[in-house]
Amino acid sequence: MIFPKEFFQEEERDGFVVAEMMKRAWAAELEVFEVVRKACEDNNIPYFAVFGTLLGAVRHKGFIPWDDDMDIGMLRPDYDRFMAIAGDILPEGFVVTGIYADEPRLRAANPEPQGRVIADETFFTLPKYMNRFHSFPYMRVGIDVYPLDFLPEDPVRQAEVLRLCTDLQTTAMYLDHYRKNLTLRNRLRDFENKLGNVTFDIHTDDDQLNYELRYAADRLIAGIEDSGMIQNVLYLHPPGDVRTFEGWPGIDVTCLGEGVEIPFEVTTIRAPERSDVFLKGIYGENYMTPVRDAGAHEYRFYSKQEEAFRQLLDESGITDPVDDFCRKWHQMNGYN
Repeated sequence: MIFPKEFFQEEERDGFVVAEMMKRAWAAELEVFEVVRKACEDNNIPYFAVFGTLLGAVRHKGFIPWDDDMDIGMLRPDYDRFMAIAGDILPEGFVVTGIYADEPRLRAANPEPQGRVIADETFFTLPKYMNRFHSFPYMRVGIDVYPLDFLPEDPVRQAEVLRLCTDLQTTAMYLDHYRKNLTLRNRLRDFENKLGNVTFDIHTDDDQLNYELRYAADRLIAGIEDSGMIQNVLYLHPPGDVRTFEGWPGIDVTCLGEGVEIPFEVTTIRAPERSDVFLKGIYGENYMTPVRDAGAHEYRFYSKQEEAFRQLLDESGITDPVDDFCRKWHQMNGYN
């Protein structure tokens, strides 16, 4: 992917300063997106920009200035097919993380409900990685791939499914807590009764049991009947009071259509044909009015790696600030 040299310079967008390193992160994510785009298009798997990436594309023609990730979504059948064949259709060095990963190391790399495609550090040495990803030095750059699931029409059914999904995910997250207070066995038996043909072994090690519970939550949501209305169901919360719950609003699935290409930074991205319907369903009527927030994760997704990389440079006798080091690396690779 070709980026003009100005792309990598620090700049102010909508009153927010986007640092040079964040520009490198954006460029690296766009490279991963391009890999996923090609894999999907070569295998006739429809995908769409969703959530913050769609909002950024529509409102800013690129990333939201204070955002640092990329999101694409697929209708559940397409998502399941992508996850089933990702290992075969992604090029060497790019892997899925999360519950559909091929190995425990990659399952543990992504604790979120959705899948994520990353550049695998076991394939990319640091020099190879920085050469491939525009001198971005922090490993495991990637993009999120979300399932767009159907939402039950009946609020009672919604509450029932969302409660069970949340309980499965919460139990997976806090296994040690439930083991220590001796409630894990009863929780597992309750899940088995509600899910039917699923069994959990309390003696399974925590990593494996965590995976099995998360996978069960995903398959529960995948099994929701076609209601014509979609949502980010794996992230919806169950109601506190079922008696007053009127149901989460869904988004008319027909808004996706075949998709349309719209500008996104130095490239384009496929968006729903009626993006306004999708964005209003997620962010409300005033989605075009910028609101700064921290999102669902810590801004600068690579912040936890910064200290380790600084230490690596120190151990190598390199005293340059990290930005200077990456800038020089960039110049050696043909950028001014």
